[in-house]
Amino acid sequence: MAQLADILPTAPSLLALTPEDLGMVLVQMFQARSEPRFVLSDYVMPFYTGDTPPYSYNTKQSVTRAVAEAWQWLVTEGLIIQDPEQSADYYCLTRKGRTLKTRLDIEAYRQGHVLPVSLLHPRLAEKVLPMFTRGDYEVAVFQAFKELEVTVRRLAKLPADLVGVKLMREAFRPETGSLAQKDTVVAEQQAMMELYAGAMGHFKNPPSHRDVGIQRSAAAQVICFASYLLDQAELAAIL
Repeated sequence: MAQLADILPTAPSLLALTPEDLGMVLVQMFQARSEPRFVLSDYVMPFYTGDTPPYSYNTKQSVTRAVAEAWQWLVTEGLIIQDPEQSADYYCLTRKGRTLKTRLDIEAYRQGHVLPVSLLHPRLAEKVLPMFTRGDYEVAVFQAFKELEVTVRRLAKLPADLVGVKLMREAFRPETGSLAQKDTVVAEQQAMMELYAGAMGHFKNPPSHRDVGIQRSAAAQVICFASYLLDQAELAAIL
């Protein structure tokens, strides 16, 4: 059976990993096993046994806890469970965990975990999540705000040649805009208009003209923000 030390030959290399990343390493190892059951100690003890242990003994506590954190993350994610046919020490992959067969499967899962589908408007989950999962973060952000633009135009019944910031200012214009929340004070309506116009100007317009570059975590946050704006626009249309 392959050991963690074969992949992570030093304690610092293991401790540098997040629970999520170390958990994905473990999943790859579980998939490679001929035996479908496994116990936590199988992945910790080899670091400190034998004539020349790969890790020094003074790292045992920190390494054991790091592996346990990764193990618990896999349980929380529903990727492994206690094997119901064995003692409580034994675990096995869940049906969800068994789908992660290749590095590409695992990377796709990691990407999707950063941007949970449960937080997304259904249209963004359909159109944007696949782009994000492929690593096309800038394109995914642009598409999210394009979807917001198209939706606001449709809900506000505005012409196709009205786009971007101007579209948002017209749709949410205090007291007269189709999507203005007229049951709130004018200052709040103004703030809502500026929120949508600013978001469109900041997140959609720049990628239309140049490469802006965006990291995975930032892209996930921005797409969730676009999802929130999309939900609020649809709510405003029915109030």
